[in-house]
Amino acid sequence: MIRLSDVHYRYPTSESVLEGINLSVDEGEYVFVCGPSGSGKSTLGYLLNGLIPHFLGGTLRGSVAVSGADTKGLRVSDLFSQVGLVLQNADAQLFNSTVENEIAFGLESLGLPGREIDQKIQGISETLHIEPLLNRSPISLSGGEKRLVAIASVLCLNPSVLVLDEPYAHLDWEGINRVREALREIHRRGKALFVIEQRLGGFLQDATRCIIVNQGKLLFDGHPQEALGVLSEQHLIPRYPRRKKSGPHGKDPVLTVKDLSYRMENREILRGISFELYKGETVAIVGRNGAGKTTLIRHLNGLIRSALSEVTFMGKGIRGIPPLKMAASVGISFQNPNDQFFKSRVRDELLLGQEMLGKEEDGWTEEIYTLFDLKGLLDRSPYQLSEGEKKRVALVSILTMRPQLLVIDEPTVGQDGRFREALAGLLNELEDRGFTTLIVTHDLDFARATADRWIVLHDGMVVRDGAPDDLWRDEDLIQLGAVEKPEEEARAGLSNI
Repeated sequence: MIRLSDVHYRYPTSESVLEGINLSVDEGEYVFVCGPSGSGKSTLGYLLNGLIPHFLGGTLRGSVAVSGADTKGLRVSDLFSQVGLVLQNADAQLFNSTVENEIAFGLESLGLPGREIDQKIQGISETLHIEPLLNRSPISLSGGEKRLVAIASVLCLNPSVLVLDEPYAHLDWEGINRVREALREIHRRGKALFVIEQRLGGFLQDATRCIIVNQGKLLFDGHPQEALGVLSEQHLIPRYPRRKKSGPHGKDPVLTVKDLSYRMENREILRGISFELYKGETVAIVGRNGAGKTTLIRHLNGLIRSALSEVTFMGKGIRGIPPLKMAASVGISFQNPNDQFFKSRVRDELLLGQEMLGKEEDGWTEEIYTLFDLKGLLDRSPYQLSEGEKKRVALVSILTMRPQLLVIDEPTVGQDGRFREALAGLLNELEDRGFTTLIVTHDLDFARATADRWIVLHDGMVVRDGAPDDLWRDEDLIQLGAVEKPEEEARAGLSNI
């Protein structure tokens, strides 16, 4: 069905990304693709549906054939109904006024009658449990909700080959289970699946084949169960450092949130949120998609202000302080790193915060560049990096400012095991130095490995605040759907990446 023969590719402004790729995907195969961040996985996906070379340019040698036809001689519109692609960044794929219109757009492009379009929208909405989102604007959705809508808009087209780039990104445990079951059903129907992911989830059980990509080459291509040794050797399965439980370094809170409520589009997003953070604490905010986690953290440095709230930092209210001034003390690394970039070179992006504060590069800066493997990216555009590399650049740009409170939204999305290990180690070190860190994540394994406390949000409210070891097994929270057992416990020995 798909054949890649001696494929070499480089983007217009970068070195070679893929080298000598020979690969076939046949009808009915379920291919799971993994590898380090920036190894060329997403580029493979772009090749399969013609985004390369028709939209992204660059230099392509070798051939990519779909159903016997070379994609160089086809238009993307010719491939539209054959190879469906869910992009790594859902925001790049959503552009209609409502979720219903978003899902309908591709179906209308195929010329389907209105009644059939309505039936398909209803069916995929029920499958992924997104019926309540149909009349909402994609802009108003959480990251996980956007991901489900992007997946729905492609699944309903029923392509012969389905390519999904990080389908689990930003999803809670229930969303992951829905997507996993939908992919199983598609595979049962004889369709070909090409799934790119950093997290094993259930892919080693469900997929018929595993491909590991490293530095633009195929490192492994075989049965999923035979890939475990290579995954471990390549640090794609994180081995988190043992956590030091040092506890808070003081009695006075660094940050206090009192009775925070917030409404948007006639919906109550946050309801009576109250909590405190102390110096030297690492705290994780966990909960389902749409619980209000990202909206909450945007209140912490004044990016969103609510009349129905009181937020104090170091004993002083922040209501009258401009967000730019607060950024030096409360640094937020956003869920979508593209929202954070201003410069055309990674080097300039990383130095921007320091320049604004009148600081110079020092040993700390060099240390974290090395820790997060950024030195080879310094002269590249941040917009042309992989999503995993973008996340690292966005995080380090905040770390170089040394904020008293570091807030990180979904830090492990798109990241390989090596980065997750490095970040967990860094958070332990920051805690020892007295830094306060707030993590928003659906990655409960990472949250358990790094956080002193979990604040559990559900339906815009704090439903629990306590030690991870007490909460992750809490049957009431599991029944509520607010938490689920970390995957490492639920998978009978298969490790999470």
